[in-house]
Amino acid sequence: MPPDPSPSGPGRPPTVRSIRTLVLRLARENPNWGYRRVHGELLVLGVTVAPFTIWEILKDAGVGPAPERSATT
Repeated sequence: MPPDPSPSGPGRPPTVRSIRTLVLRLARENPNWGYRRVHGELLVLGVTVAPFTIWEILKDAGVGPAPERSATT
């Protein structure tokens, strides 16, 4: 008998909404931080998320790279 298919489909489950919110908050409140710095701060808080996942969250939200966020016009 084959295993039951996953209800959400193949691949990894989506990132928890609270983690996405925290990543975006850290990035917006600290415009000089890149995704790796956000990753390090999350580790200090005990949140384990891959750096690439943080990069994807920021990219999907339209948050640019750190030097572009910190520039003022």
